[in-house]
Amino acid sequence: MNWQEVNFDWNQVRAFLATAEEGSFSGAARALSTTQPTITRQVAGLETSLNSLLFERSTRGLRMTLAGQQLFEHVREMGSAASRISMVAQTFNNEVSGEVSITAVDTLCVKFVAQAIRRLKHSAPGLTLRIISSVQIQDLKHRDADIAIRHVRPTQSSLVAKLVGNWTASFYAHQSYLDQIGLRPDSADHENVEIIGPSDPVQFIEICKGRGLNLRIDQFTLPCTSALVAHEMLRAGLGAGVTADVIAKAEPEFVRLWPHVPPIDFPVWLVTHQELHTSKKIRVVFDVLEQVLKEA
Repeated sequence: MNWQEVNFDWNQVRAFLATAEEGSFSGAARALSTTQPTITRQVAGLETSLNSLLFERSTRGLRMTLAGQQLFEHVREMGSAASRISMVAQTFNNEVSGEVSITAVDTLCVKFVAQAIRRLKHSAPGLTLRIISSVQIQDLKHRDADIAIRHVRPTQSSLVAKLVGNWTASFYAHQSYLDQIGLRPDSADHENVEIIGPSDPVQFIEICKGRGLNLRIDQFTLPCTSALVAHEMLRAGLGAGVTADVIAKAEPEFVRLWPHVPPIDFPVWLVTHQELHTSKKIRVVFDVLEQVLKEA
């Protein structure tokens, strides 16, 4: 290898990669926990050292030039390699300290991740736990998060997935809503029930139809992209909706509807990177999350 040809600054390369992935200098600054002027200066420095314009600046934002696009493919491989180096280094750290990031949908964060944190505060007080509440599947391969709770098993060979439970979900409504519309819990009537549901109910309607429940699209009067917000709307007595049975059982005023409709089955997976899985701090958090989820 000709080391004389390797004369770039990794911080500048990292700033370029983050800017390309985030689409802006400000987004890159947030991703790298630094300031926008620092990112701008580092990218400009890389452009100077390469004697190439990597981004076109305009009032509409940034757009990668052809040179930037060509460089991006190589730099992305470098970023993946840097992540792998960091993950390998984690395996040699036996201290239960530092940051561990966990990603899950908001209801799981509130109902279960919070329980795990309470236990870890006592058993591993040196840990800092960063919670990423998101419906998006974070990229564990590139360390967007260290541990994920998912309902789909990942296919990447570099990830370790453990099935911690097979849960079910059913239709529920608050008793106050049933009183309002005069519906008995054991009734099969669903004509006048307002549904708190997904923002795009078409596929959901087909799932329900396969379970013998024929809902109309006009019944979905409260579309919602947040499971936690949907849960709170159920609690407020605004309609009926699907929620996990393990979560509904903690709500004494929640009443299960349409007992003739089979529950929706879904798995719960704990996922981490295979190299991070050997890190003691990751192992500790992983085990506590598994314990909490299995107790549900």
